[in-house]
Amino acid sequence: MTRSSLMFLPLLPILFLACDEELPPQNNPLDLFAASSSVQYNYISDTRPTQSSFDIFIVYKNHFDETLNDFAAMKGTIKIEWLASPEERGSIIPFRTDQLTMDNLFYAPGYDFSSNRIAIDPGDSIILRYRWNLKTDDSTTLMGQVKYASDRTCPIHVCGGDIGFRAVSSRQQFQLSSTFTVFQRSGVITMTPVNFSACWIQPNCGEVGPCNQPNPDNPCNISR
Repeated sequence: MTRSSLMFLPLLPILFLACDEELPPQNNPLDLFAASSSVQYNYISDTRPTQSSFDIFIVYKNHFDETLNDFAAMKGTIKIEWLASPEERGSIIPFRTDQLTMDNLFYAPGYDFSSNRIAIDPGDSIILRYRWNLKTDDSTTLMGQVKYASDRTCPIHVCGGDIGFRAVSSRQQFQLSSTFTVFQRSGVITMTPVNFSACWIQPNCGEVGPCNQPNPDNPCNISR
């Protein structure tokens, strides 16, 4: 496939081949990416106390039939909203909003740091990663806002206390949305909001013996 550079003019987007031949007409040449997302749970059991966070991966796949090549912008926003009932939420701000930048770039084999240009082949993708520590915009930690159940298969050291049992949160529902601009002269990509569910382990001061570890893709299946 001939590589081409994507040029965005203010009023009329035109794509050129390397030999300066104009590409065949497209229905919507600005609709270049398909956006999708996934969430993985991170549990670090060897810290005191243990730590939990979520990695949110956002994938932008080039579904156009030519290589896209232009100067990178790499800027956008992310919003994670806790979908609990008003009674559970209380008076806290129930969402986390943040900026997406070049620092969130997780996978981009066609990115050239020296020129700040990025090339994305047909069917290839770039991936962003945002690590969320379960804090909302008003710095509330959601770990203290939910109910927990004891996992009696896993004894732990209670911080500041004796031996107890690992505690796993109830299943919580969230909604994820984002906007992002890949190229300096391209449009904003708005990802359709998606819902996901999550569970996590309450912080403790270490497991007494080997315990079942959470599945990063499905942490709510931890034995209780």
